[in-house]
Amino acid sequence: MRAPDFSLRQLSYFVAAAHHQSVQKAAAALHVSAPAISAAIAHLETTLGEPLFLRRHARGLILTELGSAFAIECRSLLQEAWGLGAGRLFERAEVHGRVRLGCLFTFGPYVVPPLLKTIQAQFPRARVEWREGHHEHLLEALHSGAIDLAVMYDFEVPSGIIAVPLRPAPLQVVLAERHPLAERRSLAPVDLLTEPLVLLDLPRTRDYMLSAYSAHGATPRVSQHVYSMGMLLAMVASGHGISLLNFCPPYEVPGVGRVVSRAFDSLVRQPNIVVAYSHRYHLPRVANAVIEQLAVLVDELVLEAR
Repeated sequence: MRAPDFSLRQLSYFVAAAHHQSVQKAAAALHVSAPAISAAIAHLETTLGEPLFLRRHARGLILTELGSAFAIECRSLLQEAWGLGAGRLFERAEVHGRVRLGCLFTFGPYVVPPLLKTIQAQFPRARVEWREGHHEHLLEALHSGAIDLAVMYDFEVPSGIIAVPLRPAPLQVVLAERHPLAERRSLAPVDLLTEPLVLLDLPRTRDYMLSAYSAHGATPRVSQHVYSMGMLLAMVASGHGISLLNFCPPYEVPGVGRVVSRAFDSLVRQPNIVVAYSHRYHLPRVANAVIEQLAVLVDELVLEAR
């Protein structure tokens, strides 16, 4: 069988284009010319006999099914090749290389900054590139190979994605500190039927929150639709309604008040915070090191506002 006719450099150009979804952005990131990126992609597509990208003028480069699978395999190969070369210069025990991490936007600010600081201190030759997103975005990025790992909830994780549990994250009722229900230690859906609901209106998140009511044959009275964690907490602290969250950090609006959370007695499944990756991604040592640090950080997260 004839060996594939392409180089590691061409593979790295392809992976960069897949990550940035743009030839120009990939070229800028790698400090090479855009034609060099385009030529590498064209060579790979000719060699493989199939397109790796769909070209969309408005949306840029979109990986084909072959392109998604090939991107994951290429990144694993490049990671191993980098480690093989670095091993000649550094101790074998040293952790080095790059990990592309996605993190759910609700707890990203509480996980990513300390992770970067820890990785930099303990593994100076390791690098974490990160992005935030909601559940659907992270699953799409894992599937396409745009990221290696994702910190998220294990909601409807599809086959082909491995999810390693880090800790449970039970659903909580979030309300203003001075709300009458804040005097209770736990609440049930029947307690909330007359309360206006501030709904985090994002894919899957929205359906999950509403199912906490429908599982008991109830329908919430949605008063506000919000699209960010900050707006949700500000609305609740200001008395515009209650909400439901699996992660509720301490939060206070100066001059207005703070939010508190209470246990929620519901029939809906209680998810876990997990670190997820594609079954095609062969975890290098640097990825395992990142997962170990994530496990420590997530375990230390304060999930409730008391």
